[in-house]
Amino acid sequence: MAAQVSLQAATDPKTELNHFCQRYCQRPVTKADISYTTNKFGNQYQSIVKLDCIQGQEYAGHLCLNQKEAEKSAAEQAVMAFRPQMENLPPPASKDPKKKKERPRLSPAELAAKKAKQAEEGENPAVTPKTKLNALVMKIAKRYLQKGETIYETKTYAGGGHQATVQLKALPGDWGNRVWAGHVSSTKQKAEQSAAEIALKQISEDPEMVAEAAKPKGAGKGKGKGKGKGFGFMWGGWDWNMMWGAPSGPNLPRERVTTEPVVGEVVDWKDSFGWVKSSATIDHPSAKQREGKIYVSKKDVTSGTITMGCGVSFHVYKDTQGLGAEEVTVL
Repeated sequence: MAAQVSLQAATDPKTELNHFCQRYCQRPVTKADISYTTNKFGNQYQSIVKLDCIQGQEYAGHLCLNQKEAEKSAAEQAVMAFRPQMENLPPPASKDPKKKKERPRLSPAELAAKKAKQAEEGENPAVTPKTKLNALVMKIAKRYLQKGETIYETKTYAGGGHQATVQLKALPGDWGNRVWAGHVSSTKQKAEQSAAEIALKQISEDPEMVAEAAKPKGAGKGKGKGKGKGFGFMWGGWDWNMMWGAPSGPNLPRERVTTEPVVGEVVDWKDSFGWVKSSATIDHPSAKQREGKIYVSKKDVTSGTITMGCGVSFHVYKDTQGLGAEEVTVL
């Protein structure tokens, strides 16, 4: 019986999260360090765990049938995010005072070198492109994110290497349909971080998205009797179908715009997708979007290898995201 209880404690996400925070902070944690907030939606519950002991980072769990499972789900999301750091942390110190080893004291020069290295590598190794991207999207959406709104898809190549894409459906307008591809990496985790880093850079450089993130939370909210924080589920006519794996990127339904191929130039390329500009004027209302740039996926390249600045011939199609290029041939 004792062994069974011990096994349950070891596999409980909340317990695992508590142990990690103690090892990370190198001190016991209190209720003020790890707090859970639970909201009820119909007959289901969703919890958010806030780690005040790690720069106040927050992680939202999945919708669950009761509050206990909802808190476990939130803790599980945090554990997944910190898994790489958990593997690199030293094992917990022995509680036996006889086995406790005294830490070697660093000289002033060694201490200064250690602080300089930490400053150069970043103050908190747990703050990754994925956590930064998650925080930025929440600032823009003015609410916590739901399951299915941030989608990472990873492709593993036969010769080795992984490449990931990320789609952020919680972003407003056309941004919610965009897909960012990262660089080919040695592991799936690094591939996802690469995709997150590219998405974070592009969103952070867009003036409209920066302005939206800077707006105070609650601006433009409708009237309501509730006193809770609220998750803003009526945001901009939210489409619930977007949460459950709807087609995206080059897989959306298309409608051909041009009758004859047009010629243009590749103005941006990200290994698996990019943007081209047509030399001729495209007679279509969507032609003015994205400063005239036309989306192109690697799967639509029928001949040649695309590189930045190369000339291409292509047909133009229209989907729900705007204009795209198909039957692309490198000139």
